[in-house]
Amino acid sequence: MAWNEEDDKKNIESEVEVKKTVLASSDTSDGVVDALKEVLGAQVVERRRARRWKIFFRFVYLTIFIGVLSAAFMSAEIDEVTVSDSVAVIRMQGTIGAQSEVDANEYVPLFDDIYADSRNKAVLIEMNSPGGSPVHAGILHDVIMKYRKQFPSIPVVVAVEDMAASGGYYIASAADKIVVDKASLVGSIGVISGGFEASELIEKLGVKRRLFIAGENKGFMDPFSPMSEQAQESWQAVLDETHQQFISAVKEGRGDRLTNDPQMFTGMVFTGTQALQNGLADELGYAQNLLNTEFSGLTPAYYTPYQEPWEKVAKQLGVELSASVKSWLYELR
Repeated sequence: MAWNEEDDKKNIESEVEVKKTVLASSDTSDGVVDALKEVLGAQVVERRRARRWKIFFRFVYLTIFIGVLSAAFMSAEIDEVTVSDSVAVIRMQGTIGAQSEVDANEYVPLFDDIYADSRNKAVLIEMNSPGGSPVHAGILHDVIMKYRKQFPSIPVVVAVEDMAASGGYYIASAADKIVVDKASLVGSIGVISGGFEASELIEKLGVKRRLFIAGENKGFMDPFSPMSEQAQESWQAVLDETHQQFISAVKEGRGDRLTNDPQMFTGMVFTGTQALQNGLADELGYAQNLLNTEFSGLTPAYYTPYQEPWEKVAKQLGVELSASVKSWLYELR
């Protein structure tokens, strides 16, 4: 709603005329009318100032929001645009699985984009994952292997940070080379399925379980029912087959670099130094060092899963707010 000083004057005069009429009927003196007019005028001025400050702060907030939004879009464009031969950099950090940090549905299109761009001469995967879904890990492993065979001149290198364990190593094993830190955690080539059985506990408590199923094995994982021997054997067979798929993938990717370490496929985790000794890794190093040495002649092109614009802005605001709070807390020390 628009307003101006002329409107304020009209409002003051209207209010004063009403008061004058009331006061005149009460035989009130002109001095009181003048005082009333002065008070009303001061109130209007104060309200005008308050509105101006409100508009000012709204303008400031809008400017900040537009600035952050513009910075997010400019950052995204800068990351995606390269003008020379480049090394495609993908960061895989977190749990692997549907709607997790590393979701095959989001990462497979990145590899499609990378190999569709003739300027990309190498691929660097920054790996930091404890594992997760064997399905999503297997999909990403197979995609990397497929493109390695189609484009043998484009090396794929994985640089492990804290860990490449379980599904994380499943993916890493598809690379041409795996670089680790001496303290990185590597391996965990195994499959796990956990749970508990409390059938005897509820029996002691006098609780009777009611479970209705169609199919004799439909409830074999129910924690309040005993598992039959047949169900145990069937489930173990599923885990063994999944484990064998993992082993086959590692052997395909690593080839004769693997040693005969009896602990290699038992689910054991190794340090980066141990991984070099048993063939699970190739050399010591880290991502930035690779960019400065092996890929120094290439421009880094960062590929990240697509995010809606509002998600980018929310993340940017969250990072800036967190940094501001940390700085403020540090100053209070």
